[in-house]
Amino acid sequence: MAALLAMVAPLAGANAQSTSADPKLEVVKTFEKFGLIGIAVSQHDRVFASAPAAVEGDKVVEIEPQTGKVKAFPGEDWRTAGPDGRDPWFAPQALWVDSADHLWVLDSGRPTFPTTAPTGAPKLVQFNLSTNKVIRVFRFDGVVAKDDSLNDVRVDLRRKQAFIANIGRQGSLIVLDLETGRSRQVLVGHRSTRADPKHRFMLLGEPAVPPGGVQMIVHADGITLSPDGEWLYYRTLTDRNYWRIRVDALVNDTLSEKALADQVEFLGEGPVTGGIIMDDAGTLYGGDLENGPVVAMTLDPATSKLISRTFIEAPRTLAWADGFAIANGYLYIADSRLSETVFVNHLPRRGVPTIFRVRLPAVSERPAQ
Repeated sequence: MAALLAMVAPLAGANAQSTSADPKLEVVKTFEKFGLIGIAVSQHDRVFASAPAAVEGDKVVEIEPQTGKVKAFPGEDWRTAGPDGRDPWFAPQALWVDSADHLWVLDSGRPTFPTTAPTGAPKLVQFNLSTNKVIRVFRFDGVVAKDDSLNDVRVDLRRKQAFIANIGRQGSLIVLDLETGRSRQVLVGHRSTRADPKHRFMLLGEPAVPPGGVQMIVHADGITLSPDGEWLYYRTLTDRNYWRIRVDALVNDTLSEKALADQVEFLGEGPVTGGIIMDDAGTLYGGDLENGPVVAMTLDPATSKLISRTFIEAPRTLAWADGFAIANGYLYIADSRLSETVFVNHLPRRGVPTIFRVRLPAVSERPAQ
């Protein structure tokens, strides 16, 4: 993956401008040498980004909204130290801002694609954005193995729980009790967390060839909570299946493995998306990684299956829309352009990693169900 990225065009916040390829899209920030993956936006429009595979430089940054200037978050000392002087950022894979405007950084400890960067134990770090200080560090000793890889996180402050997708080994979800700090793996190797190997990841109709030529099989990847907090939606990366489960079932540690598995609902097939996010109206957004556009999905009340439509086409602009955030009426999109860099038969390079945003339609403007 990419090494740490430098700033190119300072277009953020009030300076955001529409692209020529799609008038709905606004450029928030472009990068040249920052391996953009994770993104989060605070209630006050502070924009954060992460580069988990960076070999040098900053791995978590904040983009100043008026100037586009990039600065290390929470400071440059996290390159080598961290909250206890021995625990820097290793591979900060995912970012999330909760309903209390706290920033959560999920550090998998090792990037998905091998690099020469140092590795370490996974952790989830909670920050108070009023002070930029650490509130708490959650660890997963004895819960995850070295070949696990924590990939995405959502936080439910109502239940005081966090939910994490694990793409490693057989695939699983991790449930973290924010009060006690205890965590557990659930749905390990379940058909909903383990990618179906019969599906082959494609790039514009041709099989994608990862370095080494081995078929890419990536397990539980993107997750998101419904706006009422009742459902966790999730999917693996390299098949087309979508799933959900009631949060009440996930947090019930008295359920047997089978009883929990019986609560999983299959939502049908759809585009191959990575990161996913749901807005207040219950529309699920993701990037169609095989073809480029951003898609919007809604649940058909008659069939309980997802219906997908193209939300943003922008064929010359979007390549690998994988990280998402929603803040103040906007959908923010992190386009890492991995389809142009990480595969042996990668697509032609047409741009650089970019954070975009687009205003979400009002409820009255949404297509009829």
